[in-house]
Amino acid sequence: MSTFNPHPNVVENCSALLDQCADVIVVDDGSTSADEDVYAELEARGCTILRLQQNSGIAAALNRGVSLARSRNQALGYILTMDQDSLVQPGFVKGLEEAASAAAEAGLRVGMVAPGKVSGLPSRAVKTHNGVTIGDEPVQSGLLIPISCIDAVGPFNEELFIDGVDSEFYLRAKARNLHCIIAPDCALNHSLGAMVPASFGPWPITWRGRPLMVRTAATWRYYFIFRNRILLAAKFARKEPYWTLRGLLTDLRHLTIVSLLAPGRRERLIAVGKGLTDGLRRQSGPGPAR
Repeated sequence: MSTFNPHPNVVENCSALLDQCADVIVVDDGSTSADEDVYAELEARGCTILRLQQNSGIAAALNRGVSLARSRNQALGYILTMDQDSLVQPGFVKGLEEAASAAAEAGLRVGMVAPGKVSGLPSRAVKTHNGVTIGDEPVQSGLLIPISCIDAVGPFNEELFIDGVDSEFYLRAKARNLHCIIAPDCALNHSLGAMVPASFGPWPITWRGRPLMVRTAATWRYYFIFRNRILLAAKFARKEPYWTLRGLLTDLRHLTIVSLLAPGRRERLIAVGKGLTDGLRRQSGPGPAR
């Protein structure tokens, strides 16, 4: 689990993992104002805390955690990657493992296993094979990855820093005929961004007498969303034209909605502009100071 200035609810999230996993490694990704009581409680409950000296991005944090887990357990079969704001339900990990076994028995090469629902939204399915659901690109949190896939595909791409890390790993696995398997009975509670009241200029927008809410990300994230979209398009457009076009259109649709209806438009568009410029220049890494 990668963390950065985590909320105290991370203790509950990790406790749920301790009941289902052989080991839980919490990587502090260079927190700037970490609540040390939270980390002390996690350690007291049985988690291993790995501290990074500087904020290195989610890919680097996950890679360090994977390396430590493998060094501690040579017979490790799977890695479960988690965000700090995700909560698993009882039986979640077992359900993912059972889906992996069913896929292997059906003759499929397993690259990763994703829950059937994330925050109530169904994971996108592509097709079924002998009763096993093969999915499209998953979200990184709640993802069960066989060690064999990590050996074949390699580590997460640290140059992306954040946003698109899961997509890039998925596409590399897909290129090696390693499938994303959906565990239909598994569900993950996961934060998908902040909800803010919609407005058009100074006028608030209501729907059926209530404020209309719009989902938006932190302003600085839009730099990485659009920079990394350009970097991934440059890398995968030839082999994955549909994925590339769909991703670009999805990001543009979201940007249009939040630009019209969510506050912070100017700052958000500035971040997008910087991201597009750096993406076209093929610049990667941590990006500008937040």
